[in-house]
Amino acid sequence: MADVDAYGQLIMTNGACIPLARTDLAEGTEEAISTDQNFVGSEQNAGTYATQTLGAATVAFGGICAENDMTYAFVRSAGKIKLALPVSGLSSGTGLPGRLPYAKQLVSGDQVIAMSNATSDREVGLSVACSNGEYHVFSNTPSGAAENELVSVLTGLGIGETLQGRTVTHAFAMGGNNSANFSSPIYIVNGSGVPIASVTANDPAVDSGTFEVCRAQIALNSRAVFRTDA
Repeated sequence: MADVDAYGQLIMTNGACIPLARTDLAEGTEEAISTDQNFVGSEQNAGTYATQTLGAATVAFGGICAENDMTYAFVRSAGKIKLALPVSGLSSGTGLPGRLPYAKQLVSGDQVIAMSNATSDREVGLSVACSNGEYHVFSNTPSGAAENELVSVLTGLGIGETLQGRTVTHAFAMGGNNSANFSSPIYIVNGSGVPIASVTANDPAVDSGTFEVCRAQIALNSRAVFRTDA
């Protein structure tokens, strides 16, 4: 795995901008992206910069790009996902910064975390937002012909165990190197395996991932799954 350039921005409800950049983001590893010292003078966590420089800073738009593929990005606050961020691969950024379904205020110490992957990597990422303002990110790296369940990037638990009782309202997915291998969209299914919502994964080689409407009531036995044929 290589180190790649990654950059992006967080845009506040009042229009203020937090520039982000890192020239050595390791592929295949969750790593933090700090403020771009070329524009703000120093590298800091996004939350620390926001509170020290912008005062009360509430994020309304955002986007993270990387040199190769992007699977997901999020703001981590006290070990939890505060918000999931739109992403784009190949440093393209079409449609970014993307609007967030639910704006979130940053606090000191909040970090932007990104997962970039090599173009040959098959990891799939699903980012969701819920009606209560909660965000989460799920992933799976498929191999062979199978049904694949996406699990939390924090805990390894499925969507039902993670978001039981919540209502997903928006989502997007990045498909990794699976364009020739997908044999279904990503489905959120109920306990009987019947789809109750769907998300078509974007190809990180050519597409951006931004939040779209996707409504699903999550129960304990809900799962987020997709099928591959090889």
